[in-house]
Amino acid sequence: MILLKVLSGNKAGTEVVARRFPFNVGRQAAADLRLEDGGVWEDHFRIELSRKDGLLIFTRPEAVTTLNGEAIREGTVRNGDVIGAGSARMRAWLSSARQSSGMLREGLAWAVIVGVTLAQIVLIYFLS
Repeated sequence: MILLKVLSGNKAGTEVVARRFPFNVGRQAAADLRLEDGGVWEDHFRIELSRKDGLLIFTRPEAVTTLNGEAIREGTVRNGDVIGAGSARMRAWLSSARQSSGMLREGLAWAVIVGVTLAQIVLIYFLS
């Protein structure tokens, strides 16, 4: 998962976590991160997750997107990179992972331990 923090533009200070890919950024209402700044296209760029290459960014041919100040059509996004879309800038960070609760598994493990212990007591004291 990736966290995009908007550094400049109308949504400066906004943080968005990309949990599903592809993650679309643009002016359109259906975009995962909607930016209405100057120079931002309807469907400006998208970020995809590749098992082999990590996070990849693909820009619409007419749009100007920068990665760490350099204009790109596609590239690899790394932790701390600054992405520019029109006049908006955002920084990409790895977001914190959600940890699932282990209470059910822990409860089942304790139930098995208690069951095995009771079975051993029955075998040793009552069936000998």
